[in-house]
Amino acid sequence: MSAVTHSLTADDAKFRDDKPEVEHREGDATDSSPEPASFLDMEYDNDDQEPELHARTYVALAALFVLNYVQVFALNGPPSVLSYIGTDLNATAQQQWVPNALSLVQAVGGPVIAFASDTFQARKIILIVSCLFSLVGAAIAPGAKDIYRLIVSQILIGIGFAAAPLAFAIPSEILPRKWRPLAQSLANVAGSLGSLCAPLITGALTKKSEHNGWRNFYWIQTAMWGATVICLLVGYRPPKRHSFLDNLTMKQKISRLDLPGMFLLTCALTLLLAGLSLGGNPWPWGDYRVLVPLVLGIVFLVVFAVYEWKGTSTGILHHQLFKRRTFAVCIVLIFIEGILLFSVMIFYPQLTTIFTTDPFISSLRQMPYWVAASVCTVIYGFWSSKRRTVRSPVIVGFALLTAGVAGLATVQPLQSTNAIIFSGLAGIGFAGPLILLIAAVQLSVPHHLIATATAVLTSSRAVAASVFTAIFGAAVSSEMPVKLPAYTAAAAIKAGLDPQYVSQFVGDMLGGDTSALQSIPGITLTIIEAGKAAVLQANADSFRYVFIIAAPFGAAACLISWFIGDLSDVMNYHVDAPVEELHAREKHEHHSTNA
Repeated sequence: MSAVTHSLTADDAKFRDDKPEVEHREGDATDSSPEPASFLDMEYDNDDQEPELHARTYVALAALFVLNYVQVFALNGPPSVLSYIGTDLNATAQQQWVPNALSLVQAVGGPVIAFASDTFQARKIILIVSCLFSLVGAAIAPGAKDIYRLIVSQILIGIGFAAAPLAFAIPSEILPRKWRPLAQSLANVAGSLGSLCAPLITGALTKKSEHNGWRNFYWIQTAMWGATVICLLVGYRPPKRHSFLDNLTMKQKISRLDLPGMFLLTCALTLLLAGLSLGGNPWPWGDYRVLVPLVLGIVFLVVFAVYEWKGTSTGILHHQLFKRRTFAVCIVLIFIEGILLFSVMIFYPQLTTIFTTDPFISSLRQMPYWVAASVCTVIYGFWSSKRRTVRSPVIVGFALLTAGVAGLATVQPLQSTNAIIFSGLAGIGFAGPLILLIAAVQLSVPHHLIATATAVLTSSRAVAASVFTAIFGAAVSSEMPVKLPAYTAAAAIKAGLDPQYVSQFVGDMLGGDTSALQSIPGITLTIIEAGKAAVLQANADSFRYVFIIAAPFGAAACLISWFIGDLSDVMNYHVDAPVEELHAREKHEHHSTNA
């Protein structure tokens, strides 16, 4: 029994809440007639019967799996050896811009790319072009002789990462709605594997050569982006679909984009995130070079919000996105998830320096988090899809993630095992909220806005990452210079060092000058060991503030999650944009389709 419908996606759709004005389309229309035609597009609308999927769908999912893997691989590699990169390029003061550049491009570019994709329905071409930009960026990074070339390469790589909303949206629209949490869990498995491999590979390469190791990582990344382009070209083959824009000229099509909104959002996020990244390093927060972009960014953000509210109803913040409260709730929750995630992803590797200085061992200590996330994300996805619920697994995920982050706030220099356990606990928690919030947003908005909605979600997360990375960094930077000399001096005096030599001892200890330490009158091995222990304690107590700041947000997320709406009514077998003609699965009966 066939369950495929061919839906009218032009004028009819404009008057129906459950049908989109725009359906997924690939390719350019050849009909230039002034009046829109009646377009017939595939859609599986047998909500109560499971469709039978074939090779074409699974191959498309595999191609998108590769894309998710490479995007996260590119994101997580540099932060794990960031201090080595900064030292190698003699730019430790600017090294934070390496990961920040990529996050900034994602935050700014994600909504723009996704809105264009929803408007023109050109998923495949946008994915391929964005990946080609990333390929070029990865290829120019190894030749960097200064930090600025590397930052430019990260910006280009960020264009491919800005297409992440499409990597999340496409699996959801080519599979039944009921399976969206499971689909997102599989995407997260790919991302978690990328997070597993990137630090290990980068750490091993850097251990072998601190100068060439991270550069070789970018060569590997270049090959991966090339492979991703090939996989998308061959594996993702959506049928041609149409929209009411098919009969418009290119100028008319461009005018359909929310150009004022795109401009305001781009200015707002660029200025805001640039100001946050500059604050504290290289300039103090009160410097005009920090305050001016911050204030202008906030002003542009307010103007953008007012424009999207009063100036247009069909912009990036399309008013149909807010028909269910779940969308707004998820935007807040993903912001908090970003705070928690980046407290661990950026600062837990730095915390591990109190246990080891080996870059490979340091990367290895991060694995419990990502292994736990890889395994448990499928459990969350299956739970949500099977029980047709999002709220309960989200609450459980946030509770465990918060517990792990709070646990990291208690870690002491001699508690190596504790750090690993709490990291793994945080990974178990992280496995749930991201995939479930993406699925919840995609289930709560019309299909023709699925990529835009996903992009607003991921942009909120990227903004949280940039804002709180700056806040966390400022907290550590303010504590470390105070605690290091104070702890070291106190430890030396307690161990028996003559107070008149304390200043020299602190300078030599913090400077790593072991030969000068030996020349201090009255120095003993006990005093030196006490100084080393004090340095480790100062580091632990400084990084502790990151997790102390983050944990309360997790507790708030557990409460806010109760306001996620009941989505069971839309978690059915409907497929919005299949890549093949689908039929209902029936017992003892098989249907042949074109795969």
